[in-house]
Amino acid sequence: MAPTVPGITSAVAQHPPTVSVPLQDKQIEQQAITALLDNFQHLAVGSYATSRFDLPKAIQTFKTLPSAQRETPWVLAQLGKAYYEAGEYRSAEECFARLLKLQPSRIEDMEVYSTVLWHLKKETALTFLCHTLRDQGFHSPQTWCAVGNAFSLAREHDQAIAAFKRATQLDAHFAYAWTLMGHEYIANEEFDAALAAFRRSVAVDRRGYGGWYGLGKSYERMGKLEDAERHYRVAANVNPSNATLLVCIGVVLERLRNRKGALANYTKALELSPGSALARFKKARVLMHLRLFPEALGELEVLRDLAPDEANVWFLLGKCYKGLGEKSEALRALTTALNLDVKVSASGPYVVVLPKMFVVVEWHADGLVVMV
Repeated sequence: MAPTVPGITSAVAQHPPTVSVPLQDKQIEQQAITALLDNFQHLAVGSYATSRFDLPKAIQTFKTLPSAQRETPWVLAQLGKAYYEAGEYRSAEECFARLLKLQPSRIEDMEVYSTVLWHLKKETALTFLCHTLRDQGFHSPQTWCAVGNAFSLAREHDQAIAAFKRATQLDAHFAYAWTLMGHEYIANEEFDAALAAFRRSVAVDRRGYGGWYGLGKSYERMGKLEDAERHYRVAANVNPSNATLLVCIGVVLERLRNRKGALANYTKALELSPGSALARFKKARVLMHLRLFPEALGELEVLRDLAPDEANVWFLLGKCYKGLGEKSEALRALTTALNLDVKVSASGPYVVVLPKMFVVVEWHADGLVVMV
């Protein structure tokens, strides 16, 4: 029998040997923790970018999440709202549709979804959303905002105003309802009431650019162009990623005879949203007023591809060709504009009124002759 050393046995009993974790398990655990922290970082960065209206960064950040995290209700809601703020309504609709499949009883953020459907003119989908929200949250302001948008789409502005008022009665701090109400007052040409609604909106949420935009639109409709420009600029400072706000500033500057300032805003709007047909059309028109016909032609050729069936585009293209001295191209463009916008029979001549211009139209055996 082997001899025992006093104290050794007891020490071993008190301090049993540590079981070592295999190196591979430690690596897996570290990778899991790293992936989890990366996901939290993406969520934080995306949320912060959304709050700062850095919409391209927010959208890109949320889209880079793994599908398991990206296809969750919260992320889909944030992504849908970011697309909505960026004016990408079809992408926003897809996000909200996937969100409702995952969480059919959701009420939060549905006021934004209803506005997306309003912009897309999807009356049936909006009506269905209203019925769903009514059954699930009759006393929620989001429900009444959706109802108001449905009435607005049907051009029943008084009913829409009543619905938005109900939303503000349920929650006086629901700034979005005040903003939507203001736009309905504008549709009814009740500008004092619209100003009051928009002021309540910005009082509740100083960073709610929709309220500042509404104030600018109200003042513009009232002919107070300096006030309109000031409020549009406040909205653009809050949300610098919105091309529509820059177009609004440009329109006001045009009316104030500041065409170079308008051109700068239209150019910046196109940098943010190259597919904006309205911004490109207005930029081309300003370039023509400044007699920069080659630059205007470049914009109009892009616009012609974006909106090939728009008579005003062809008409402006004809005027641009005329300014460049290309009479045959001008004749062809103006003829296309007339064919798109005016039905002329085979007898003539006719005098047709186009924007800021009278055109004498005659039919001959060899085709249509346009004399400007």
